[in-house]
Amino acid sequence: MKVSERGLAFIAKHEGFVSRGYLDPAGIITIGYGFTMRSRVFSSWWRATHNGRALKVGDHLSRSEANQLLLRLLDEEYAPPVSDALPNLKPYQFDACVSVVYNLGCRALRWKWSKALKNGEIARSAQLLERTGTTANGISLPGLIKRRLGEARLLRTGHYGLAQSRIAPTKDDIATLQTSLKQVGFDSGSIDGVLGDRTRDAIRAFQRSHPPLVVDGIAGPATRTRLQRQLAKRKGTALAMLSALLALLGRAMGQVPVDLTLMVAVSALCLRGLASLVWRYRGRVSSHIAKIGDWVHDQQI
Repeated sequence: MKVSERGLAFIAKHEGFVSRGYLDPAGIITIGYGFTMRSRVFSSWWRATHNGRALKVGDHLSRSEANQLLLRLLDEEYAPPVSDALPNLKPYQFDACVSVVYNLGCRALRWKWSKALKNGEIARSAQLLERTGTTANGISLPGLIKRRLGEARLLRTGHYGLAQSRIAPTKDDIATLQTSLKQVGFDSGSIDGVLGDRTRDAIRAFQRSHPPLVVDGIAGPATRTRLQRQLAKRKGTALAMLSALLALLGRAMGQVPVDLTLMVAVSALCLRGLASLVWRYRGRVSSHIAKIGDWVHDQQI
């Protein structure tokens, strides 16, 4: 069995098209409709058309090339394992399963949702699938949650959800985006869940500061992934600063006789003061931390 035209559109919609190579949430260089060098078909095609070299961040791929590659990858690499592991599926169920395997790999066919489907427990399989593979590096990703819900619905009902040309972000999605932009030093205006001019300007400013992102004001897969990586860097930096401060306080307290109550009070005051300063100068701090974080990442430290 092969993926249907609607199945192809379903997968393309959930993947989203990115014309330039970027690092996904797991740190893997990705391009097009989620293509990576881990794919046998894509890797072979890429090396054959790029003098034998691997994919790099910033490399370009046209949409027409990506459309042809997606069809090849599905037919030659991702559909056959589904046919072997789950025979006798209805076409829409087959499409849903290929979408799962395309996103999570063939290992997903050994998981509970697949075993339930093989036993004919469609409702239970869909229920299990909704909670399967929705995180990357321990972080729950809204895009993966939406995708699993869409795949589970398709598996259970045959509804592809293709009425819209693209998956529209919810108000909560936009509010989360606005919060994230502010946390990394880009003022997106009020956290109101509305994708207005200030939010789009903040997205463009973020994209401009993080080449090779395309500066289009759209928070696509590459932009969202880079934003998540920047947030992760800041969390790591904040923890490092806190650890250093506590170590310094511990050393100072070890040299001066003081009771536990006083030590806790002084520590709390210092932490409160640090938090106040960081908040007051958050724009400058975010800018400097971003530069340091990017340098560390580039040096692979």
